[in-house]
Amino acid sequence: MAFYAITAWVVLQVAEVTFEPLGFPAWTLRSLVVIAIIGLPISFILAWVIDLSVGGIRLDFPLWAGDGDNPRPRKKTDMVYVAMLALLLAVVAYSAVVLLFDQLPVNQESANQLPVKTEQVVESMTPENSIAVLKFENFDGNPETDFFASGLGEEILNLLAGMRELNVAARTSSFRFREDSVDIREIARLLNVRNVLEGSVRQSNDRIRVTAQLINGENGFHIWSEVYDRPLSDIFAIQQEIAAAVTNELQIALSLDSEKRLQQQPTENIDAYIYYLQGMERLSSSKDADVMSTAIGLFQQAIEIDPVFARAYAGICGASLRLYEIGNDTEDFESAEIACERASELDSGRNSEPYISLGRLYRNRGEEWNEQAEEYLNKAIEIDPTNADAYIELGELRDAENRTDEAEAYFLRAVDLKRNYWKAHEALAGFYYYNEQYQKAIDYYKIATSLAPDVATGFGGMGAAYTLLGDVENARMAYNRSLELKPSRQAYTNIGLSYYYAGNFEDASEMQQKALEFAPDDHRVWGRLAESQRFIPGLEEESGRAYKKASALAEDNLTINSSDWRTRGLLATYLAHIDRMSEAIEQADQAVLDSEYSSEALYYQSLVYLGAGDEEGAIDALEDAVDRDGQYRNFIVDDPDLIALKGNERFDALISGGVEQEGTSTKQ
Repeated sequence: MAFYAITAWVVLQVAEVTFEPLGFPAWTLRSLVVIAIIGLPISFILAWVIDLSVGGIRLDFPLWAGDGDNPRPRKKTDMVYVAMLALLLAVVAYSAVVLLFDQLPVNQESANQLPVKTEQVVESMTPENSIAVLKFENFDGNPETDFFASGLGEEILNLLAGMRELNVAARTSSFRFREDSVDIREIARLLNVRNVLEGSVRQSNDRIRVTAQLINGENGFHIWSEVYDRPLSDIFAIQQEIAAAVTNELQIALSLDSEKRLQQQPTENIDAYIYYLQGMERLSSSKDADVMSTAIGLFQQAIEIDPVFARAYAGICGASLRLYEIGNDTEDFESAEIACERASELDSGRNSEPYISLGRLYRNRGEEWNEQAEEYLNKAIEIDPTNADAYIELGELRDAENRTDEAEAYFLRAVDLKRNYWKAHEALAGFYYYNEQYQKAIDYYKIATSLAPDVATGFGGMGAAYTLLGDVENARMAYNRSLELKPSRQAYTNIGLSYYYAGNFEDASEMQQKALEFAPDDHRVWGRLAESQRFIPGLEEESGRAYKKASALAEDNLTINSSDWRTRGLLATYLAHIDRMSEAIEQADQAVLDSEYSSEALYYQSLVYLGAGDEEGAIDALEDAVDRDGQYRNFIVDDPDLIALKGNERFDALISGGVEQEGTSTKQ
């Protein structure tokens, strides 16, 4: 038996070293281990019952007296050996079952019912090379140092994130913890990282003192710490040294490309850099229009000092593009385009950010620019293959092209690259929302808001998804939370819509007017204001003016992106109320074709047909809309315009097909 054990051990050692390099599948080594374990009791039995003596080989079975002239006498140890054998067989059987079935695929339905703790799942998914960078604390008491401390932490985060060998938690997710007294181990668990970098900044005139600490997220122990007391002009060197120390302590072997990126310096002028940091602090802290405008002003000051500061131009590009997405002002789009192009000219392919911004910019221009958008995004991935934002934009691009399977794959890739990145989860949620998978959208909005609970947009999106499921209570809670965090166009206009579908037109009008304070050039808000005022006695003229304003702004948007079917469908509803009915029908029909018969476009078409007096055509469109997405039945019932169809047999049959609960409509 001893000989068997030694031989089995040697065989397993050789197999462990050679099987993987030889390309053997993983199950072969596991099977060999099982065979060795099963063979152990067999060798035990054989060693026990085979008796080698001078007379030759003889079988010596315990508890068996045998027969003949020389029966075997019972030994006192027989029962002991049998008990040991039974125990050994039980242990071997259990081990074999575990080894054989532990790695087999588990039925997903059954797996969902297992009482596995979330903490265990997260820990098993936490990458070894993952790290979160917390916002650096301001230790000199001067409020002006806040942006500097925040900017320093963000620049170090950007340096680390630029290394494809590291998995870095997003800024918005990690920076929120600095304001709270949360244990490092809890932060690491929530952000799904193994390591946490924190620090502090103290500035005095032209000197700066930076303390940095790298902490093990599992046990809370310090891995490394250092104090840098230098002239302010050494800030770039400090950032690079901290980033290099982190990779060294984590034993990360950097590629030549990552080493090169680590040595990059954004500008040679410290004053320009300080303005840039202030702009980035605003750009990263919010998505709101007033904050974006302030950020642009700070980036422009940085450029006045250093006219070739590529990242400052990239900042203007990102902020201007965000303003365009908020308010649909074509001047913001043009400003973004100029800044993006300048950033890419100056950057010379060193950073991925300008190319991502250009990809987003040209995606917004429409399908004729899609090829150029994809080219820029692929360039960004070539520079940084792990940049989740690039995959998010590719997902948005494919979704705009109605290549939904590919779009979903890109969004999932972004989530997989950075599971702790709230923007990736929010983008995937938005994809599911606009593709009418509302429960999936809610699930991912919940993840996004848990990672970034201070960002209002996630709650706004969640409210929209709940609304289309007819869950009015949860929708209002989500919208109210969005407003508590940050008043915005999205929150006010969606709440206004809920009032509109509830028949509360005065409150609906008030909400849309508040939304206009945040987005005065957004055709969607003007259109919703117009439809609310239309049902308020005495405001018919104001409604007409609002419709004209909405149509003019929508037409401007279509000059930038002629394939934007949502804007085209809404434009059709505006035109129907300002005596341009033939144009309205033409635009509505085109929107349906461009959207490939989306329920949303069909809904707009039904409103236009109804306004033109074509009840049967309106019901045809509504039936198609409900056939493609049954949730549209929830708010067709409550639409103030569609009340005129009640009594029509086809319409009554359509709405009686099953309304689960009172619903309202909203589109973000």
